[in-house]
Amino acid sequence: MKPRLSFRGLVVLGCLVVVTATLLFTALFLENIIRDHMVEQARKSLTGQLALLGELVGERWRPGQGVRATDALADDLGRILGLRVTLIAPDGEVLGDSRVAAAELSGLDNHGYRPEVKAALAGGVGGSLRHSATLDLDLMYAATCLKKDGRTVLVARLALPLAQVEKTLAALRRLIFIAVLLGLAFSLVVAYLAAGRISRPVRELTEATAAIAEGDLSRRLRRYASHEIGDLGRTFDHMADRLQEKIAEITSARDQLRAILGGMVEGVLVTDHEGMIIMANQALIDLLELEGDPVGCTTAEVVRSAQLLQAVREALEYGRPGAVDIRVLGTTTRFLEAQVAGLSEAGGGGVVVVFHDVTERASLEQMRRDFVANVSHELRTPLTAIQAAVETLLDSALEDPAYARRFAEVILRHGRRLTALVRDLLTLSQVESGEGQDMSQELDPAELAHTVLESLSDQAHRRGVELSLKVAPQLPKVAGNANQLEAALINLLDNAVKYCGPDGAVELAIDQQGGWVRFKVTDNGPGIAAEHLPRLFERFYRVERDRSRRLGGTGLGLAIVKHIAQAHGGRVEVDSRVGQGSVFTLWVPTARRAALKVVPS
Repeated sequence: MKPRLSFRGLVVLGCLVVVTATLLFTALFLENIIRDHMVEQARKSLTGQLALLGELVGERWRPGQGVRATDALADDLGRILGLRVTLIAPDGEVLGDSRVAAAELSGLDNHGYRPEVKAALAGGVGGSLRHSATLDLDLMYAATCLKKDGRTVLVARLALPLAQVEKTLAALRRLIFIAVLLGLAFSLVVAYLAAGRISRPVRELTEATAAIAEGDLSRRLRRYASHEIGDLGRTFDHMADRLQEKIAEITSARDQLRAILGGMVEGVLVTDHEGMIIMANQALIDLLELEGDPVGCTTAEVVRSAQLLQAVREALEYGRPGAVDIRVLGTTTRFLEAQVAGLSEAGGGGVVVVFHDVTERASLEQMRRDFVANVSHELRTPLTAIQAAVETLLDSALEDPAYARRFAEVILRHGRRLTALVRDLLTLSQVESGEGQDMSQELDPAELAHTVLESLSDQAHRRGVELSLKVAPQLPKVAGNANQLEAALINLLDNAVKYCGPDGAVELAIDQQGGWVRFKVTDNGPGIAAEHLPRLFERFYRVERDRSRRLGGTGLGLAIVKHIAQAHGGRVEVDSRVGQGSVFTLWVPTARRAALKVVPS
């Protein structure tokens, strides 16, 4: 990982670089200025001393003096002035030098070509600053001409060593270096403290941002610096407040949406613009009997319906809404109506599909069709028989009393059958509608039983069936409609008597089970096969059609019993085995339980 400096380190380093560069530049600039100033001061001093040297040489030197005397003069003047004094002939020969022995003068180079000497010969005064090869020092030179009778007879030169200047500059450099170090140290401390004041709110801002990113929406700075970063912190807190408000609004809206979707009985499926499922409620999972959450799957993986997939595709591509009916095969067959609508681009450009469970409606529609077909069939048979009998009578049978009587009996039998069928249809319709029925009567179960048995005793006697009643003591009263409950018991007992056969036995037992009164009709007839039991209470369902019609049944009796039981908040059950008889049980809530409106289990 590439190393990186902290914000404080960057500020300190930046300040350090700026201060160092500034101090070094200042030091170099000051050194050059001071050096130039010192050299200029030395030049002015040397010029003044050169004038004094010219007067002294003019007083004490005479043309024609020998080299020894001239060198001795140079030595004296050098001691007096404390400088190097050189006396040079106009041709450049060195006649005397305060720093060179007389014996060594002959070995010196011709000085006529030295810049200061040439300048002096040309203009009377000359000067230069250069390194002396003889003394191996940096020297400042100044030269002047001595004239006799308008003619140059001697050049006097002074040489000032610049060692003192260099010594002074060296001391100055040391002071500047110390000042630079102190300045750097002070700047470093100040920069560190200043960077700390800047970096601390930045660090706090970073920590607050990280905390909010991790989900702690309550994190705030609350302390603001006095500079621009303080304004940034204040703005950040305001932004965090607004963000928390928006997230709270979005969360509330999401929770409301989840609550709405969770409370819907309709299944809801939402896809994105690519057809991937991004939302589905529990009702959809239950309707389609899915094993898990379908989010992340495609529609084709969840619903196997070409019509639905085509409707989803059209909604995605063209925004065209649609509705399709599908059948779902699971533990139970369901019929669903799917409403498909495209979402706007602002909503993500996906599709929302709402599934309505129309299984009950489809079942009711099928029941309606079956009912119409069954009623038509049941009506057609007796009407056809009546029509045939009438046509036969009109044809020729009226003249023969025996034939006329037989066909009249046919017409009467089928007319009674039609009457019974219409009566049962009206009874079933009234029970289902609940119109005009007083269901609040408090009835004695024993009285109901005695009334029903009295109405069926003659029929049972004619068929050779023993009819008995068994009533438990102290039975509570039941709430309901007397006519309907009597009709239900008559249908159950009538079926038992009809199908029991001669020498049969039918018992009506009444007792209490918790908050229920149980009417139990038991016979020792032929029994009913198990495959018929689930459909036994359907309209027009018969175990043996020919025998049922022969016995005068309409196929609606048990359906009437079922609806009467439901209208009273009860239920009806059957238990039967072939060859062992049948047991039909009607459960009716007691008046006390009915007042509490307890739903039957």
